[in-house]
Amino acid sequence: MNHAGSQLLSVIALGLVCWLFYRRYVNARALLQSWADANGYKILHAKHRLFMPLGLILASSRAQVIYHVALYDTARKRNRSAWVRLGTYWMGAMDGDAVDVQWEDEA
Repeated sequence: MNHAGSQLLSVIALGLVCWLFYRRYVNARALLQSWADANGYKILHAKHRLFMPLGLILASSRAQVIYHVALYDTARKRNRSAWVRLGTYWMGAMDGDAVDVQWEDEA
């Protein structure tokens, strides 16, 4: 393989990696929104946090996406916050509809 061929291959590989990260983000946000809609919540904000509960860190894979969310619970008419883990252990948010929630007000 010549120099131009290896550069082209590198650009294609970089593009693929960027596309996979983008799809992971889009799938995670869509999964989070569909979970909130199905349970009657309005998402006020959803953010990745540097520090999260130790139990959540130890039981999660790098493929899963974890958000700290603030929600408005339309059934209870109050704001709530929780840690939400999206996706399956092996495929993460790219696969399935797995949503695990740890409510902060139900410790």
